[in-house]
Amino acid sequence: MLGHGVSGIGYRQARAQRWPNIRTDAVPLDLGSEEILVLVDEHDNQIGTDTRENCHRGKGKRHRAYTVFLFHDGRLLLQQRSNRKQLWPGGWDVSFTSHVYPGEGYGEAATRKGLQELGAKFGPLSDVCSFVYFAPQGSHAENEFCRLLVGEFDGRITPNPEEISAVRWARLAEVAEDLRQHPEAYTPWFKLSLEGYLKSPHSHRYLN
Repeated sequence: MLGHGVSGIGYRQARAQRWPNIRTDAVPLDLGSEEILVLVDEHDNQIGTDTRENCHRGKGKRHRAYTVFLFHDGRLLLQQRSNRKQLWPGGWDVSFTSHVYPGEGYGEAATRKGLQELGAKFGPLSDVCSFVYFAPQGSHAENEFCRLLVGEFDGRITPNPEEISAVRWARLAEVAEDLRQHPEAYTPWFKLSLEGYLKSPHSHRYLN
């Protein structure tokens, strides 16, 4: 499986070659030291809470997160992360991704973030698969239990420039082929999300 032990330094060097205009020493967005995340074990059982900064500093602390694939007219929405992101700035990513706050469900968290990051509205999302991964980069890391949520929407978006530098639409097979040819261009959690999705019968409707 892709993702465990992913080298953040390797991703950083390769990304700079493909996108020479991307600063790998980018000034990060304010992570909000008071933002509280849910700590979980490898089975998604809550074991505590901590700040977002503590959850990402050093090797991080495993916390509850999700990725989302949004489709419209048979195509998947992908975003390129803002250059100001602390981890994988400029990397191509899922439609959007974020964390679940204490007391929130996955669907509630996704609805909140979809509006905040994309201005997107959508109905219930399918919980397709989950994975646990650790991906360090510099002095921080992603250390997450992550669920992939998938759904369709009307395609109308207003991307938040603080979060997103570009978007693109592509057929699922095209995305899989581009990932095969340019793995360094994508975030580690995108690879795991796509890997899990392609193994799911849910993906068959978008592969024809």
